[in-house]
Amino acid sequence: MADYQSILSIKVQHEYYNSFKDELAPFDIIADENTEILFRQYSILVKSRPGTIQLVVDAESFTDLAALTQEFNLMFYLVSTDSVVRSITGMPNAFDIASINAEFTQGNSMQIRVDNWINCDQLNEFTQHQGTTIYNKNLIGILSIHIPKKLFNLDKKTITLQFNTISTYWKYYLCSLNSTANINIAGSSGIASSFTEQANEQILNQTARVFISDHRIPLMKVCAESFSLLSDKKTIVKLLPLPDANNTSIQLIDGSMRLTSHIYVACN
Repeated sequence: MADYQSILSIKVQHEYYNSFKDELAPFDIIADENTEILFRQYSILVKSRPGTIQLVVDAESFTDLAALTQEFNLMFYLVSTDSVVRSITGMPNAFDIASINAEFTQGNSMQIRVDNWINCDQLNEFTQHQGTTIYNKNLIGILSIHIPKKLFNLDKKTITLQFNTISTYWKYYLCSLNSTANINIAGSSGIASSFTEQANEQILNQTARVFISDHRIPLMKVCAESFSLLSDKKTIVKLLPLPDANNTSIQLIDGSMRLTSHIYVACN
């Protein structure tokens, strides 16, 4: 009976999505053409689901092949399955591609924070792949893996990739509020409010009182700190909503251009 074992697992994490326990980033991990050929040569089975992939082999036949192998190189494309991923990922330029090099040198486990990016003009220099995957607008990363002969064995190896989220200034538009009431936004940490009230704005024929965070705040699905709207220590809104990742823009605030998240709140 065949003895199947996992020899490599790849997991993609993202700060925005990882705010939920054990949630992986919405990525497909796709092998390039040369890697697909290697899979057939080594009879490697692929088990995948969003954000993760495992390579599984028949232990006996793989051991025989590994003994004849000097080095093992793989390449994967990381393609986002959520249209918002690119807009909420920290990168130098809007259409950059992450270039990730994972080289096993001694241990069997690697955690890589994704911080090396290439622009579209460099993409053809990076890979000679002739397929269509590299032209997919949802391509966000290219992962190259190198396993030297001394580590090319049945010991399970793991690679965890960590993408950073962006940080934005949070701008709350508070509608249906008494324009003279003394209000403020307080955080659950007990630290003094880090939001400053701005001039009122008109939103859909309503006057909105506007508060903007004094500092950029990381964009998360779930934040460690929550914010409440208070009036003379009386709670008006216990939990103010978090920003929608699709509702950001660059605004001129206090003489500087700031990436801003717009959050609309109806207060009754």
